[in-house]
This record gives sequence, C-alpha cells and structure tokens, in this order.
Amino acid sequence: MLLATERYSIADGASLSDQSSHTVEELKQRLENAEDGAIITLPSGKFPNLGVVTITANNVTIKSETAGEAWLTGLVQLVLEGDGITVDGIVFTEGGPAERFGGVRMMGNNNTLVNSTFYYFNHDYTYEPDERRAEYPKYLWVSLWGKDGKVINNRFEGKQKRGTLIGVQKDDQPDNHLIANNIFLDQQKNVFNELDIQEAIRYNGNSWEAIRIGDSKSSQWPSNSKFVNNLLINMDGERELISIKSGENLIAGNTIFESASLISLRHGKANTVDSNIILGNEKRLTGGMRIYDEDHVISNNYIAGTRGRDGLIEGNADLRGGIVINTGIIDVENNETLDQSVKGKELNKQWTPKNITINNNTLVDTEWGIVYGNQTHRVSLFNNDVVETVFTGVNVSFENNVVDNSQNPDFVSVRLYRITH
Repeated sequence: MLLATERYSIADGASLSDQSSHTVEELKQRLENAEDGAIITLPSGKFPNLGVVTITANNVTIKSETAGEAWLTGLVQLVLEGDGITVDGIVFTEGGPAERFGGVRMMGNNNTLVNSTFYYFNHDYTYEPDERRAEYPKYLWVSLWGKDGKVINNRFEGKQKRGTLIGVQKDDQPDNHLIANNIFLDQQKNVFNELDIQEAIRYNGNSWEAIRIGDSKSSQWPSNSKFVNNLLINMDGERELISIKSGENLIAGNTIFESASLISLRHGKANTVDSNIILGNEKRLTGGMRIYDEDHVISNNYIAGTRGRDGLIEGNADLRGGIVINTGIIDVENNETLDQSVKGKELNKQWTPKNITINNNTLVDTEWGIVYGNQTHRVSLFNNDVVETVFTGVNVSFENNVVDNSQNPDFVSVRLYRITH
C-alpha cells in the first residue's frame, strides 16, 4: 500500500471537545500579541472560528501538545507576517479558510508549515457563482508570499472546491521555497456541481491544481522553488496537477498515482522535471506532463499505465499524453515573445516551446506516449474562438528515451507533427 506506515498519529475527532469562546479568544490574543521567540502550545481540542489571526512576531512556534489533536475548525486563517514562524502539527478541518488565500497565509520569510493536516477543509465560507459570469470563487488552502518558505511533511486531503490547494504568489525576485515530503489525496471537482453551468464550464473547470508556482504575469521571473518527494494520489482537479508558471524550479522525486492530471510547465523558463514516477493504473484521463515555453529539461522520469483522453489526437490542447510538447501562438524560431502589452499575445497565452531537452525517460503502456503535436488553442478562458495561427516547438531534443507499448500495439508511442507557416 502506498500509504502503509507506522508513523501516523491517529486522531479521533469525536473524542475532542470544542473549546469555549473565551478560550478561543484567549488563543487569538496570544497569537496576535506574541513576542519574538514565543512557543505557543495548543492543548487537545477543537478551536472553532478563530477568524483571521495575524502573527507579527518573529521566530514564533505554534504547535500541538499532542500530535493530531489540536484542531482549528470553522473559519480560520493564520497570517504569518513575521519571519521564522513555524506551524507544527495543527489540523485544519470541519471548516474552511476565513479569506480566499487559505487557512495558512505565509507572508514573511523563512516560515514553515510542518507535520500538519488539512482534511476536507471546504466548508463555512460563501461559495456561490457570481452574477457577472456565473463564476465560482477560488479559495486556496495554503499560500506563500515571502521567501524561503517550507511546506514539509504535511497531509492535504479532500479539497473539493475551486481554488489551487497550494499557491506561490511571487514578485520579480527568486522565492527559494521548498515543498517536500507531503501527501496529497483525493482532490475532486464538481462535488458541488460547479460544472452544471454550461456557459461557465471552461473557467469553473480551471484553478483546481494541487500546487501552482507563480502566475502568468510573474512567469518570466525565476522562482527557484523545489517541489520534491511528494506523494499524490487520486488528484483529479483538472488537467494541471503541478502547475509551473515561473522559472528555474525543480520538480523531482514525486510519485503520482491514479491522478487524472499532468505536470504542466505552463509558463516560465528553465524548469527541470526529473526522476518522477507517474502511474496511471489505466485510469481515464491520466497523463504525464505537458510543455510550453523555453529551456526546460525533462529527464529520468517513469510514466506507466496512462490513458490520455477520449477522442482523436488532432487539434486538442487537452491531450494527456506521457510527454506532450504543445504548440504555441508565437514564432519563437524568429524570436517572437509574449508581451503583456500586446493584445492577443499577453503572458497568459501559449508560449511556443523552444530549447527543450527530453532524455532518459521511460514510458510503458501509455495510450499516447511522446506527442509533438498540432494542438489548437482558444483565444481565452472566456472566448472560445480558435486562434488562427499556431506553431510547433523549436529545437526539441530527444535522447535515450524508451516507449514500450508492446502490450497495446494500437496505442500511439510517438507522434511527431511539424507545422510550418
């Protein structure tokens, strides 16, 4: 079993009592008035509706007295404005974020979230489509804003409402975050019928990633963050599981199991995807990774049992192959770039791949293996018109890769398609 271990601490919520409103208010005051270096220990119990709590002191430790038995329930957000703050062994459940940037908002530098659990933390906040275009709100569970943050040894299970689970919000400077040794389980969309509104499916079906590092507007700056040695099981939020929208990140040593999603190098340059294991186990809509932008290295990955998508390979940017080199809308061969000031060529569009190294990868029993394709693109999430001109990747190098579809000879092992204009 992927989760077999003797290191878990089992907590029974039924045995935990709600703390009084007086105790909850007292905890909030202790957190907000903490001095540098304070250690604040939470006894066993449930602490409901702390609301937004801002910790401004440095080097504060917030921890549970007994592992797994200090629960923050109802609406809560810990805003870590100080530096060097550690949140250790806290459970976030039976409620939801008090503000859209999550139950933990890491604003300062060198802050750490460790040994903690987010468990079906989907409730109590307002979640309705807006009047303007029937769009549902996006609520994160964790957001990182400062530098040198660490999210390690945590369990994130059961995110069922729209919004990236972990979001890195960045500026023009490297972030140097470490997200490592976490377990991600059972992220599902449409539990609350978000996709029932037909005219809003394209955008309500977006923003369900396990992690997003950066965004389109900051994508051409380096993050230098690491997403390593994580385990992701049954994460079916959307096509982008690990969404990279910045540069010089490392995605390595992760195991992805039965997740209808992909590692997505959506924006940003010089990212490395190395030594990941992706096991689709013949589950529909599973895939490996898709690639846009420039100077990436894809190496030493093992991808098996993926089952792509329904329908034909031609003309679909949602193809979930083992390794997909997508088309883009700019002529990178002649040094065209996306530019936020150019209408139709903004940074949130598709940067044609260039200078991509793909080596030493192994693909076994993949419905669509390595696909160097002819996918089309829509103008935007809110405009379904097709972009007239697309370009295939430039200077894409393949070396020492193995694709073995011998058990399913009808599968597409390698598909190369070059578009010229």
